[in-house]
Amino acid sequence: MSGTVADYVITSLKQRGTRRMFGVPGGGSSLDLIEAGAREGVDFVLAQTETGAALMAAVTAELSGAPGVVLTGVGPGAASAVNGIAYASLEKSPVVLLTDRQGAGPSLHQVFDQQALYRPLTKGSCHLTGENVDDFQGLLSIATAHPYGPVHVDLTAEDASRPATPTSSLPDVNIEQITGDMASAHDLLRQSRKPVILVGFDARSGDAAQHLRLLSEGLNAPVLTTYKAKGVFPDDAPRMIGMFTGAAAERESISEADLIILYGLDPVELIPGPWPYIAPVLELSPTAGHQQPVKPAAGIYGPLHNIVASLQPTLKPGDWAEEEISVLRKRMSERLALSTPGLNAETVTRAVQAAAPQGTRLTVDAGAHMISAMATWQASEPFGALKSNGLSSMGFALPAAIASALEQPDVPVVAITGDGGMTMCIGELATARRAGGKIVCVVLNDASLSLIDIKQQRRQQASIGVTYPQSNFAKVAEGFGCRGWRVGPEDDLEAALTAAFDCDGPAVVDVTVDATGYAAQLEALRG
Repeated sequence: MSGTVADYVITSLKQRGTRRMFGVPGGGSSLDLIEAGAREGVDFVLAQTETGAALMAAVTAELSGAPGVVLTGVGPGAASAVNGIAYASLEKSPVVLLTDRQGAGPSLHQVFDQQALYRPLTKGSCHLTGENVDDFQGLLSIATAHPYGPVHVDLTAEDASRPATPTSSLPDVNIEQITGDMASAHDLLRQSRKPVILVGFDARSGDAAQHLRLLSEGLNAPVLTTYKAKGVFPDDAPRMIGMFTGAAAERESISEADLIILYGLDPVELIPGPWPYIAPVLELSPTAGHQQPVKPAAGIYGPLHNIVASLQPTLKPGDWAEEEISVLRKRMSERLALSTPGLNAETVTRAVQAAAPQGTRLTVDAGAHMISAMATWQASEPFGALKSNGLSSMGFALPAAIASALEQPDVPVVAITGDGGMTMCIGELATARRAGGKIVCVVLNDASLSLIDIKQQRRQQASIGVTYPQSNFAKVAEGFGCRGWRVGPEDDLEAALTAAFDCDGPAVVDVTVDATGYAAQLEALRG
């Protein structure tokens, strides 16, 4: 590699598979990086907010396996990316945050310790200069090593334009071996007659999903997945029960088991609370060190496909009957159903999937509507549904859909969000329009922060600060140059969705929904 520090950064990223960067540039080093990217074929996507850019970069990294990249200006630009980097930190996405930095001089304008700000959220950080560019290779290596996570680089305009003087290259370390208590794992499997498998987001990549199916088949074991692992095991498979959140809805199913297998499960996805099960736990994970809610009786660590292959000789069909699993699946579905008639989160989600092309990916925001959207949507492949679940951030669904449309344009994508989440990131409709992504965004509009409203009600407090006038998101979408439809209780939802999916560019369907069933549903989920 030769050239400037900016050239070195871009070439290093390109060698790792990065094809685009997201951000809101300032007037400093980000301009050098954008120019270097243009020379090397690494595109820059202008976002409307640094938070949106960081979320797009993180989702791009999840889908591609290559480092996601976000560029910001100095000071307020750097500070505004915090929520997206918090997502990458908690939800293990390999993101490189490149923030502009003030050059040497006495000015205090826009100056604060940006490295200190991001130190708690990142796996590593440096102030990059022409003399320490080797540190950038080191940061890329730790970002893309399990457990994945973000790294941060401060870069001044002066340093970005200086000649790069690397002294060495750090080879990637490809760890294929497995570690752990293999003997105890084999014993647990031999003794079990009714194991259950709980699947987390570390099972989404590589051959992990294929080997999960082999594991379930070999044990005749039912499967539950976390929200981020949705689709790793097909929702319509006979041994699929439903979603695992750490709450009450799945307890009937898991309590029937005599062995609980955690397959790529990161506890960051689980609702806080005591572990209610007495069966021993076997942890199968790419990395050790998770603070699981219960101490595993045994753990095996390494590539999940290698782990399953090593356990294959011990696998034997258990005693679960197909009808028994079917009944448990039906009971969980009934428990989470909304009782309100007409347009609600469940009926709208069913209508969206019926109108969507085969293989459409769902992105969904946090909020009360999320329970129905995730329980109702049927996914059959890893990354079939994308959700912020470790951080559980609102304002995620639209940026995630944009990232999906750019990274995998052959995969149709639909975002389901609430009015609160949509308002937080609505400017990114301009990003979607500008980037040319084909996205359908469905807004479940009840003019309130419904989940917070429910929590307020459960405390028997007055409804204060959780409602607002209803917005017309279809009109707002049209203002950004997108297509928009507004659907009320008497309007034809199917026709609006069909028209939206037929659009060549971004489309918004604003649906007025009934929120009265959320409280009972949340009680059924969490107890």
